[in-house]
Amino acid sequence: MFWKFDLHNNSHIDQLLDREDVTLRELIEEDDVLQECKAQNRRLLLFLSQDHCMQELVSLITTEPPADLEEKCRFKFPNIACELLTSDVSIINDKLGSDESLLEMLYHFLEQDPPLNPLLASFFSKTIGNLIARKTEQVVAFLKKKEGFIGLVLKHIDASAMMDLLLRLISCVEPAPLRQEVLHWLNEERLVQRLIELIHTGKDEERQSNASQTLCDIIRLSRDQANQMQENVESDPLLAVLESQEIVAGLLKNMFEGERSEASIVNGTQVLLTLLETRRSGWVSAFFLNASDSRSNSPTPVSYTFMTACLVFRKLSLILSEQCCCCSKTLKTLHHQEQIL
Repeated sequence: MFWKFDLHNNSHIDQLLDREDVTLRELIEEDDVLQECKAQNRRLLLFLSQDHCMQELVSLITTEPPADLEEKCRFKFPNIACELLTSDVSIINDKLGSDESLLEMLYHFLEQDPPLNPLLASFFSKTIGNLIARKTEQVVAFLKKKEGFIGLVLKHIDASAMMDLLLRLISCVEPAPLRQEVLHWLNEERLVQRLIELIHTGKDEERQSNASQTLCDIIRLSRDQANQMQENVESDPLLAVLESQEIVAGLLKNMFEGERSEASIVNGTQVLLTLLETRRSGWVSAFFLNASDSRSNSPTPVSYTFMTACLVFRKLSLILSEQCCCCSKTLKTLHHQEQIL
């Protein structure tokens, strides 16, 4: 029968690997290199996982390509390098996640002055995000040792890839105890407060928009995960801070005190609308109706109701109409949301 004979032809990748002087660049120029990697071509994986190859792959995704290259070719190799590093092959994940020198090379990308190249930022975020999911303990331990990590991410928040990185830290960490540890770490780093500070008239509009979107995504992700958890699981500290009266008051202060801009009001309102999306928003009645617990000075959490939502939207609409005539889009959004409720 035909299967008794070895009819398998070696791929061109294997033929290249037969050479002692083959280079990484020659291999990644091959059209089927990614396919061979995902197919667990052992010779290829052993070659790629060598120290000098891993360093070159990381360098490709974190270093600006030469400007004299053709535009269509400039990011070809960085893109392939990113696909190889995130191909979800255990030998590559293990090497990248356990070698601190490689993690330092990746981290150094954040230490550049803004703005980051958006394509390289996406390659960096995808690679770190894959490691967060696959080599969670090692990568989280590494990032927690970096005192300025959150500050660097927020410095580059104008790049949407940094939003993705933050959300991966919040949503992709398993098991639950480690995820809770990460949430407490992010809370200790004052992530929510620092994002709120970015929604301010004096900040760049792109940074304001991305900070607002990040906060909205945190709210939705945290509530979705809370709905899936058992009752005895510890609550999400980031969500608790976001739903607090102090944070809402700070956000409103940023929106309306001093010089006002449409960007800060629109982005701040987006966060408020997201907080109102679910019945779990206990701060709403307390903040706007000044409900108080007779045994303490803290507001009493009150269930989110139709009447409360209407009061919130009317209050915001009044503030917007009185203090900022340029916010017609925001007003329309508020009135539309009130009608839906």
